[in-house]
Amino acid sequence: MSNVLGNYNVTFFANEALIQLYKALGMAGRVHRGAEAERNGAGNSIGDTINMRRPSHFTAQAHVAGTGTTAQDLLGQNVSISLDQHNEVKFKITDKELAYTSERIVNEHIKPAAYALADKIDQDMYTLGAKVGPKKIISGTASSAFITGPRKVLRGNNVPMDPNMIHYAIDTGMEAAFLDMEIFHRADAVGGTANQEALMRGSLGQRFGVETFVSQNADVAGPTMASTVTASAGSGDKVFAVNNASGYAGNSTSMALDGGTGTETVSVGDTFTIAGDDTVYILTAAGTVATGALTVSFYPGLRKAVADNAVVTFDALDAVEEAANYRNIMFHRNAFALAFAPLPRTGDGRGAEIETVVDEVSGVALRARMFYDGATATNYVALDALYGIQVLDPMMAVRVKRATSVYPA
Repeated sequence: MSNVLGNYNVTFFANEALIQLYKALGMAGRVHRGAEAERNGAGNSIGDTINMRRPSHFTAQAHVAGTGTTAQDLLGQNVSISLDQHNEVKFKITDKELAYTSERIVNEHIKPAAYALADKIDQDMYTLGAKVGPKKIISGTASSAFITGPRKVLRGNNVPMDPNMIHYAIDTGMEAAFLDMEIFHRADAVGGTANQEALMRGSLGQRFGVETFVSQNADVAGPTMASTVTASAGSGDKVFAVNNASGYAGNSTSMALDGGTGTETVSVGDTFTIAGDDTVYILTAAGTVATGALTVSFYPGLRKAVADNAVVTFDALDAVEEAANYRNIMFHRNAFALAFAPLPRTGDGRGAEIETVVDEVSGVALRARMFYDGATATNYVALDALYGIQVLDPMMAVRVKRATSVYPA
């Protein structure tokens, strides 16, 4: 027999919290959600890691009569999603408080508790933007180019512009700038319904095939970039070469380079490309050039093998990017992944009432627990979730960096 704490319906609380959690998911509600199926594929739903495959990256070659083309290696990358994020919101109610309010106090607090959990998940999702290489710098007066510019980067990266699949997470300063733009609220430009949504409800909606939404988790100024290799106002040497006689195999995440000059430096967040590969790689560690040589660590792993002396070119920084700035993210749904693992009910009936609920469509899983401390006459209510996040393909997203002079937050 389960432990009875009173008239509480823990199943109701769990389902109500799940609804609130799902509604409150911002960026987390707009990314790939099929990873749970990979984990459950064998029918056992076990393991702390979900492994998914990223397809190989190929280059079309001219067919030469008599010799054909060079066969390209299959370098599909294994993308691991570690289910290592276990977050909880817990609150307590004394018997005295319950005597005054009955279980109404629990009902009133389920929604904000679920929202806090959703906000933490969104904060975690937003950190994945630091692994995205492609970027677009925007400055000056807000205009439609603040949307079409990043969209062009995605288009240039051959990202499928599928309807309802391209999203744009923006900070509150950008939201204010967009709400002032006529393309969002002028009736003859957007139509009556969209006009109402922007003017009456402050909803940005979809423009140019991009669904734009605001995230307070974007209201964080990025670090100052201090790379001399990529400095916009400097004379840094931005061109290096792979320095390894046997080259580097696909999926490698570090390389030795040479051909640099002086004692230049690179910073986390600097990006580079390799001749013959259009992937934009982003540095995950800072470094200093010594006698022209430099070892770089980067993300993602090499999409194809590279040969010795392959040309490596660092991307110059914009003056806006070098200063404190805000990072927004435009992305295809399949750029990022979020996966949940249902938490167990093993403590149910042994000092607690526990219910775990899973949304069959989205895979979002949440657990609700209620337990009692007799020594202090205190009732505890907890909501928690176990999940993992990962970048599936960094080329399917673009960092949109802006100066604080554009509608300062």
